[in-house]
Amino acid sequence: MRIRVLVPTAVLAVLGVAVGAFAFSGTPSGGEEPLPVHKPAPVTTPVADVKRSAWAKQANTICANLNDETAAIPVPQSRTELLTRLPLTLDAADKAIAELAQVPVPAADAKEVKLMLASYTRFVTLEREAVTALQSGDVAKFAELTGTAFRANDRGNTIARSLGADECAVGGTDDTELARQLKQHKVVVAVLYAPDAPLDSLALAEARAGALMAGAGYVSVDVYDAKAIARLAAEYSIREAPTVLVITRAKGAVSTFSGWVDRDTVAQAADNAAV
Repeated sequence: MRIRVLVPTAVLAVLGVAVGAFAFSGTPSGGEEPLPVHKPAPVTTPVADVKRSAWAKQANTICANLNDETAAIPVPQSRTELLTRLPLTLDAADKAIAELAQVPVPAADAKEVKLMLASYTRFVTLEREAVTALQSGDVAKFAELTGTAFRANDRGNTIARSLGADECAVGGTDDTELARQLKQHKVVVAVLYAPDAPLDSLALAEARAGALMAGAGYVSVDVYDAKAIARLAAEYSIREAPTVLVITRAKGAVSTFSGWVDRDTVAQAADNAAV
């Protein structure tokens, strides 16, 4: 399920990067009220004598509309915008889940569809809890909830894809450049960076050169993209940028370097990982 969850200042706080006026404590700038308590849409799936293809067609239409709606919401660039826009995307997701729950499902697929909808509902619920945690200043909880939320989303996407609802399976953690690089290369050098930090541009250049020297894959991961960093933050407890990781397809991250690291060190680490 594609949800526009790009939270620049939130992610910067989690990673320990300076966020200036957007410190996460007290009342947000602008004095907006706390986020309202939201009850997720009930999930009830009608079972009927229909074909899977008929269900998938309706599901894809609903999810395509959701994808278009969330894509039209501008990416938040401040805490104030985050607390205004992220709930809009989650509301749109709740609406789509409610619509999906009303689509007649083949009896043979009823259990799988129920699990899919429950996974998506959990994703939205956890993202709301993550925003609430962030609002109260608990960035560690925010990071934990974001990682758990995207795992739930990935489970829902796997089921949706297996049932032919590919439009509903857009936007998971497998839909990232890191995932694509790991499919192409045994070893990938990944750099987590903040685009507005001068040191990070140097780290990117050195890591890219090191990856090229070792014949490894390379990917830069923008801290502004919560979906892209969700796996890294959850699995490797990364809390600062720049961070350079040497990741293998089989074992995950085998080397982690905090801050700037020279190309020769990166190349050597990538060579060692390939053995």
